[in-house]
Amino acid sequence: MRWKKIKIPIKRPIVEWGFPVAGASIKETDKSRGVALLIAVMLIALMMLFAADSIVTSQVDLQLAVTHRDRIRAEYAAKSGFNLATFLLSADLAKDLAISSTPGLDKLGLGGGNIRLWELLNQLPPIGGEDADMLQGFAKAFGLSAVLDSSVMDQLKAIEGSFSIKIADEQQRIDVNYCSSGAREPCAAVRAMLTALFSCPAEKAFLAKKHLTPMELSARIQDWVDPDSRTESESGFSDESDPYQKRKKPFKAKNGPLDSLDELKMIEGWDEEIHAVFAPYLTAYPIWKKREDRARINLNTAPRELLQCLFQDAGPDRFKKLAQMLKLRETDFKDLAGKDKPMDQVIADLFGYTKNDSGGANKADPENKSSWFGKMSQTYRISIKASSGDTARTLEAVVERTVPDGTAIGANLASRAAYRILYWRFL
Repeated sequence: MRWKKIKIPIKRPIVEWGFPVAGASIKETDKSRGVALLIAVMLIALMMLFAADSIVTSQVDLQLAVTHRDRIRAEYAAKSGFNLATFLLSADLAKDLAISSTPGLDKLGLGGGNIRLWELLNQLPPIGGEDADMLQGFAKAFGLSAVLDSSVMDQLKAIEGSFSIKIADEQQRIDVNYCSSGAREPCAAVRAMLTALFSCPAEKAFLAKKHLTPMELSARIQDWVDPDSRTESESGFSDESDPYQKRKKPFKAKNGPLDSLDELKMIEGWDEEIHAVFAPYLTAYPIWKKREDRARINLNTAPRELLQCLFQDAGPDRFKKLAQMLKLRETDFKDLAGKDKPMDQVIADLFGYTKNDSGGANKADPENKSSWFGKMSQTYRISIKASSGDTARTLEAVVERTVPDGTAIGANLASRAAYRILYWRFL
C-alpha cells in the first residue's frame, strides 16, 4: 500500500500596516474602516499626551510665577524691615544725644532709663503690614520726621508678608580692621585684645592642638591687615607673604582692611574650626577713618565671655558680681558703665584693674585696658528674615549711625541721612 502525500492549503491572513485584519473574504470597505479606527485611536492618544503636557507645563509656570511673586514680596518686606530697624536706631541716637524733643519717652516710661530702643525689635514677633498703624503712632510720639524718611511707614503698610528683625551691636566685638590705619598705637591695642582673647585657658588649649600660639595668630592677622610689608616677629615667618606663596595659587598678604570676616580664612592657620570659635567676638566694621581713631569695645553690650577673656585675672568673685550686673542689663536695661563715671573707674570697680596694672602711665597706652572700652556704639548689624507664602529671604546689613545735618541741600543730601550702610547682602 502506497502512501499518498496530501497537500493541505495554508490560508495566510491579510494584514494592513503589519496588523492582521481579516480573512480572504473581507471587503474593501471593511479594510478602510479598520485603518480609520486605528488612526483615530493614535490621534486620540497623541492629543491626550499633548493635553497632559500642557497641564503640567501650566502648573509649573503658575508655581514659578507664584514663587517669583512671593520672592519679590519677601525682598521688599525685608527692605521695609531694614527701614524700620534704621528708624529705631536713629530714634535711639536722638534719645541719647537729645537732637530732637521726645515727649513720648516719658509716656512710655523710657525717659530716665538706659533702654536701647532698637532692642525692642529683638523681642517682637514677626511684623506685617497690619502693624503699620501702631508703629506710625510710635514714630509720631518721638517727633523724628526731621531725620527720617516719611515714606517708611507707608512702605510698611503696602507689604504683603511679614518680617522679623534682630539687631546686634557690632561694637561689642574686637574690630581687627583698625590695624589697617597704619597707626601703631590703635593696632597695638587691637593686638593686645586679640592675644587676650586667644589666651583664655580653653581657647589657648584649642589653639595648641593646632600648633598655634595666641601671639602667632594675632601677629599673622596684623601682618595681613596692616599696610606695611614688615613682618611681625611673633608670626613665625620671615616674610609676610611666605606662607601664601606656597599655596596652589600663590598670592601675597593683602596689607589692607578685611572686606568681611570670612577673609580671615585666607590667613595662614585660620581654618573653619578656629573661625567658628572666634568669629562671634570679632568684626571688620567700621573700617578705620582717621589714624587717631581707637577700636573701642562698648562695655555696655560686650558679651560676658569676651570680658572674661580680656580680664582673666579678675577672679571668680568679681565675675560672679559681673554675672549679676549682666542679668540686670538684660532685665532692667541697667548699663555697666554710666554716662557720668570715668571709664578707668568703671573698669577698676568691675574687675579690680587699674591702668598701672599694665605698666602704662596714661590712658593712651595700648596695654591700658581701660582705653579698650567705650560707653556708646555707632555701628550695628541688622538681620532681617522676611517671608511671603512659602518663600523666605534673609537680609544682612551693617550700618553706622550718623548725626544728620538738617541744613544740607542739593548734592550734599548724604549728610542728611541718619545712617550709612557699611555692608549689605541678601541671602
